Amino acid sequence: MSLTGDDRLQRDFSYEWASGAVVPVISVVLAVVVGGLVVLVTGHNPVNAYWQLLLGAFGSRYSISETIIAAIPLMLAGLAVAFAFRAGLFNIGAEGQIFVGALLSAYVGYKVNAPGIVLIPLALAAGALAGGLWGALAGVLKAWRGAHEVITTMMLNYTAIALSQYLLESSPSGKPGPMAQTFQPGNPETPPMNAQLPIIIPDSLVHNGRLHAGLFVALAAGGLFYFILWRTALGYKIRAVGLNQKAAAYAGINVGWTISLSMFIAGAFAGLAGMVSTFGLAPYQLTDSFSPGYGFDAIAVALLGKNSVLGVIAASVLFGAFEYGGGIMQANTGISSRLIVILQGLVILFIGADALVRYLAQRGVVRLPRWQRQEVAA
Repeated sequence: MSLTGDDRLQRDFSYEWASGAVVPVISVVLAVVVGGLVVLVTGHNPVNAYWQLLLGAFGSRYSISETIIAAIPLMLAGLAVAFAFRAGLFNIGAEGQIFVGALLSAYVGYKVNAPGIVLIPLALAAGALAGGLWGALAGVLKAWRGAHEVITTMMLNYTAIALSQYLLESSPSGKPGPMAQTFQPGNPETPPMNAQLPIIIPDSLVHNGRLHAGLFVALAAGGLFYFILWRTALGYKIRAVGLNQKAAAYAGINVGWTISLSMFIAGAFAGLAGMVSTFGLAPYQLTDSFSPGYGFDAIAVALLGKNSVLGVIAASVLFGAFEYGGGIMQANTGISSRLIVILQGLVILFIGADALVRYLAQRGVVRLPRWQRQEVAA
């Protein structure tokens, strides 16, 4: 059966609709609905649970600032995963890149005795460099030896976490790690940093607010993400390699070099997440458990944000609200904050249905709402 011109137009617009922001929004809504059913089955009120979650995350200026604080490292780590996705690479190694970025930036932070205006940029550079090199290692192995980045980045995660434990934790004999405070051998933490990211919210606006300049770092990283990918020749090459490596190579693009550089840039974003986590919040010391899994949550952030800057920012705020609001919800309702983990998993599950929606939209099974069809026809 042949399609008329109007049918083809309708199918094309349906595909664009399914490829945009609709699928992530529907994914979150479905996750909330199914999560509510889980709460209901356990004998609690899902409406009250979500209301307390919402109030906990956005119910006051202090809550909003805490939600943004929780979103900052997720934003940077999400950019790391999304950038690699644009190059056709699955960077699940953001967690390891965060750890090595935090380690090197923390080393600079307590070893270099300099004013904050000098030390903070040095620590940012150190974190980005460490994370970038850690990511580039997987990129080089992918480009020249054919090692799959999923396997190498996964193994590098464990390597980075074990490295931090070696450097910070005491040995069985009680000897402190090489980076640990020697006068507190039982604590796996570095000495305090010699400078901190400044608090950017006045006490008159948010009493005891902790929102720090890491927010500006994350937003600047988002701008750099967009600029590199959409305003430079390098970004064109990265996107070309991500779409089709063979076609890119035929066009004269050095695929191996582009893959390696893409992973370096992605790792640098994650390394910045490690730096701001150490320099942004008291007690301004690095511990071996400073990350609750930012790098792994970043995968969901990038998928939900569809690998775009604005999408990653929105998704990181959502997950930041889950993280901070979940604790308030648990305190006020008695519902375990593990509900948040369920919601995050459901979001990933329904995001995975994106491919199915695209397939159906291409074949005209998924159609635009009637008001949109009328608007297109006009």
